[in-house]
Amino acid sequence: MRIAGWSRATPAEAPPLAALFQRAEAVAPVDMEQRAEDVRNRLATLGPDGAGRTRVGRDDTDTVVAYGEVADMGTAGDVLRIRLTKVFHPDIADDVRAELHHWLIDQAKQLRVDRGSAQAVLGTRCAENDPTGRELLIRDGFALVRHERHLVLTVPDAPPAPVLPPGLVLTPVDERYDELARLAHNEAYADNPAAVRPDQRTWPQHATGHPRFLPDLSCLMLAEAHQGDNPVAAFLYALAHGSTDTPTAILHCLGTRAPWRRSGLATAMISRVLHRARAAGIRQLRLQVTDSNDPALALYRKLGFVESGRGFAVLMRQLTPGADEQP
Repeated sequence: MRIAGWSRATPAEAPPLAALFQRAEAVAPVDMEQRAEDVRNRLATLGPDGAGRTRVGRDDTDTVVAYGEVADMGTAGDVLRIRLTKVFHPDIADDVRAELHHWLIDQAKQLRVDRGSAQAVLGTRCAENDPTGRELLIRDGFALVRHERHLVLTVPDAPPAPVLPPGLVLTPVDERYDELARLAHNEAYADNPAAVRPDQRTWPQHATGHPRFLPDLSCLMLAEAHQGDNPVAAFLYALAHGSTDTPTAILHCLGTRAPWRRSGLATAMISRVLHRARAAGIRQLRLQVTDSNDPALALYRKLGFVESGRGFAVLMRQLTPGADEQP
């Protein structure tokens, strides 16, 4: 399959992009959005200048068959983090794959220059059953850094009651804590180089402004005698799945700030979700976890989560001026 023309992504193209993502996910899953409103939300998080770093390919019947995206994921430790995304129709030609890949790399280099960063790290996903895609990445200097596992749990008839450590209060998500929750989120994920660290503009699309946000299943853990200026010790934001026959919720982002880790906060929040999910008619929970995060994996397995078989690989590459980049 060939490309008849390329263009930038626009919100109006969310439906055909969702159709492409659905078809690609059925063959080589990397956890792309599969509903138009979610794709529209994804494009919104790229910001006003982000459309210039997207590319939509159409075949000679004007069907969307390829998509590329370069996303600024923020700076951590003076290193700019850049996410590369590419999605193809299963029948796309290999040279089209290579062409889009090199376009993404060029765009990432320009983004590094535009942001004034001396160093950047590129991250991208690759389906476990996509050897062609992985080979292309490895030839271009990418290295496998981890696998993301998808876990599922059937909601039990009698979920365990949440048990709260002393001095902590479990509360629904409250807009009064919105900015504090964002800061807690970014602190909790500070040691994860691939995690999204939203700014004030992009936080709503990541959390309460997400089109599938489930407020009844989401919660905050507040410290009564908090350290510093932020009482948010932990957080859990849940989304409706919407793409399965079984009513399903996704534990979209779940984290605990360092001073309160290993204190049972995640177990308490998930127990609350299970009770509310059961009452709401939701029969399954899903989440994503890095295979190197042994404590989280042990916790989720203890709670009854099992692998769904839909994980993917994450590969990364350093991007610095000099040897691998023309000034």
